[in-house]
Order: sequence, then C-alpha cells, then structure tokens
Amino acid sequence: RAMTAKVLALAGLAMAAAAPASANETFKDWWVACDNTRECAAFGFAGEAFEMSGYLKVARGAHAAEAAQAKLVMEGPPGPWALSVDGKALATVTAASEDGDGRAAAALTPAQSAAVLAAAANGKALQVAAAGKPIGAISLAGSSAALRWMDDQQKRAGGVTALIARGPAPASAVPPPPLPPLVQAAPAVSQAGLPSKPPRAVMALMGDCDDDIATLEIAPIAARLSPDLTLWAPLCTRGAYNMIYSFAVVDAKGAAHRLPIRYGGSAEATTELMNVDYDPATRTLSNFEKGRGLGDCGAVNTWVSDGKAFVPTAQDLMGECRGVGPDDWVTT
Repeated sequence: RAMTAKVLALAGLAMAAAAPASANETFKDWWVACDNTRECAAFGFAGEAFEMSGYLKVARGAHAAEAAQAKLVMEGPPGPWALSVDGKALATVTAASEDGDGRAAAALTPAQSAAVLAAAANGKALQVAAAGKPIGAISLAGSSAALRWMDDQQKRAGGVTALIARGPAPASAVPPPPLPPLVQAAPAVSQAGLPSKPPRAVMALMGDCDDDIATLEIAPIAARLSPDLTLWAPLCTRGAYNMIYSFAVVDAKGAAHRLPIRYGGSAEATTELMNVDYDPATRTLSNFEKGRGLGDCGAVNTWVSDGKAFVPTAQDLMGECRGVGPDDWVTT
C-alpha cells in the first residue's frame, strides 16, 4: 500500500533514477515531509479499519508566527461537515466539490485547525459527518509522532509555537528560515537546424534499452545546450504508465557521453529520467515520476541548466499511495 520516498517501485521496474533525497518520514497512518526552507506538511489517512478514503493535510510555514493550516478531503457531498474526535464534537466546516470526482474539500480556519490537532494528540480517529450521516474518518494513529517530528524539523520543539513538543521557549527562539539557493539559468540557445534523429554515437550508448523501443517511433528529447553541445534523450524503457528516457550529450567533435543528472539534496546522479519534458526557452527540464497509474504518489522534479549542468530547483513529493493528487503534494 505504501510507497516510500527512498525506493519507488514503478510498474514492475526499479526506478532508473537515483532516489530523491528529502526530509520525510512515515508514522503509522501519517506521513510528513519538509523542504530546505523548513516549510512542512503532514498527512493523515483513513486507516485500514475505515472503509471510506480521505486525508487530512496539515501544512505550516517556517516563520515563528505562522499557524498550522489544515485541509480535509473526503468522498462525500459538499456543504457543512461536522468534525469530531472519538465522538467528541469539535467544529463544523464547509466543504466544496473538488475536481468533479465525487470528493469534496474543506479548508479549516487556524482556530479549527488548532482544535483538531489538539484533540488528535490523544485521539484514535477524526470522524466526519454530513447531514448527520458518517462519510469517513481519518486515523490518528501516528499523528502525534508526525507532528512532533514536524516541530523538530521547524526548530519549534520546546517552545510555545510547537504543535506537540511544547515548552517554555518564546516564539522569538524559532530561528528564521534559511533562504533557498538561487539558480541562474543560462541564456537561451537557438534551436534552429536541430536534427530530428539522434546520431549513431548516442544510440551506441543505448545498449541496455528495450529491444522493441524503436518500433514505438516516439520522438527523443533533443535540444542544443550551447553552440557546441547538444542534448539527446531517446526513449529507453517503458512501463504501464512510465516512459524512461536515457540522457546523453554530443560535443562539437561528434563524441557522445552520458549526461549525469543529480536530484536535490543527493550526491548521487542518474542518466535516466521518467516522463520527461524540456523547455529550451527557459532551460527547464522537468519530469513526473508516477508511483502508480492513478498518479497519486511519486515525485515531480524540475532542473534548470546553468550552462554547466542541470541544477535541481524544485521537487514535489508524495510518499504514500493513498489518493492524494499532485496539487496537494509537499514541496521538498
């Protein structure tokens, strides 16, 4: 059921790329992740004891004054939802239809979020009802540990702003978040006259690709990175819902070399990426690594070419295959 961020088993294929490195953990029915500026989000899911699906997302910025913001997504009708923990009424929220897929979502106010999280610490389930009828429940198994982990990542543990790990330290003790590194894209390069097929030197590097891959006649990723360096990424392997491309560059003398690409936070590099797109105008490379066909887990990554290499600039991650669409994934 679960998919970890360290190993993505995709369509029966081991992930060709190096594993994305990020701060994330799973605690029973909860999963939590943070980015390199200490913004975090935790997700609680319906446990195995609950028939209906849904999730609670708890997001919080890194600044001391920022409060936790909760969002509840359920398979149920729009309108007022009554929330309770273990039968104790907490709040009534208003849900709106989401994406026309039979689900609705409710954004909790900071006060409602605080009430739910306070009750969750020692509770078993967050119950949701519409018009007096239950529509689902979120397991609270692991919630305390996940939110405590978030407190620690955000340097709030032992202070008055912590969600779980509270203490006497004032809000001023929370350090300001670090600034993200800046990546300067190299100037755009003319793509005029780019060949439509990879040269033989590139194809000679593709010996490990599927034998029948050429019969699909899928165009390779191709772009001029500089006047004397051309990027080629032919389709190499395919699964049920992932297409894996193998990356190489050709220099002015026609020699081809594998192109290593590094994930953010990782010293390891890969020469293969899934479901790839490249925009030469912005020098941006992106991909979508689906954990399964529904597209409710995996990673979305972007890189920018600075003229020397593709530098990682963003990653959105969902480490649990539990019905969370990419719009709600965590930026790690």
